Amino acid sequence: MVTLDVVLAAYIILAVTSFNRPDRSNIICEKVRITIADKDSSGFLSALDVKKQLTDRHLYPKGKQLSFVDLRAIESTLMENPFINTAECYKTEDGNVGIIVTQRLPLLRVKGENGDDYYLDTDGNIIKNNRYTSDLIVVTGNISNWYAQEYVVPAVRWLTENELWNSQVEQINILPDKNMELVPRIGNHIVCLGRLPESADKERRMKNINKFMEMKFSRLDKFYRYGLNEVGWNKYCYIDLEFDNQVICRKNKHHSGDTNHPVANPSPASSAGVTAKATTPQQ
Repeated sequence: MVTLDVVLAAYIILAVTSFNRPDRSNIICEKVRITIADKDSSGFLSALDVKKQLTDRHLYPKGKQLSFVDLRAIESTLMENPFINTAECYKTEDGNVGIIVTQRLPLLRVKGENGDDYYLDTDGNIIKNNRYTSDLIVVTGNISNWYAQEYVVPAVRWLTENELWNSQVEQINILPDKNMELVPRIGNHIVCLGRLPESADKERRMKNINKFMEMKFSRLDKFYRYGLNEVGWNKYCYIDLEFDNQVICRKNKHHSGDTNHPVANPSPASSAGVTAKATTPQQ
């Protein structure tokens, strides 16, 4: 008897609640709030892009009855967009629809000598797009899709995660022998790092590349601080860090003085733990 009373009470409460709840089936969606969660990053996506994609597929909710708005269809359609990483859609109590998306962020742009032109995101996925993002590193030279994804992406990811070097490199060039050259934003020279360490094991490859980048840029930092500060930032046109324990520099034949970008509290080059060897440019 007690059980029956409980069931009857629950039924009455449910019935009263349902009776008092306004019928939302005929409510018209008057507003759609589209949020790009990481819009301040160097991405390709805008709220207008999201709206256009849904409008073209006749899924844009504004003006439709909420009961006919298919949230799962909206999410599935948005996930077809190569620039979208995640998509979440929901209805609000006041009859609006919210859409939150995160985008796949481009890490670098590849412009290979074979005519390839595409972007890679932080996970190494290819993003084909013709929009230009000015603050991305451009990778040129003899580079395949596979090498860019498996080797160059980890190296550039190390750069972007490094506070000192994050914005100091504007271009990477891959030579036919896989030696990697850098074009810094400061100075009028090219830096050769050598070949990235190779490994069939992905985890070991990532670890070795991080170690390689740490070692090479530590040496470059010391050479910048204690070498170029002494002789001038325009004296050399090529700085080769390929070999351990030495820096081989090629003189700039147009060098006219020790100028530009002094470093505070310079020390002798020998204290940097590197040996500089200068060569003259080939005629």
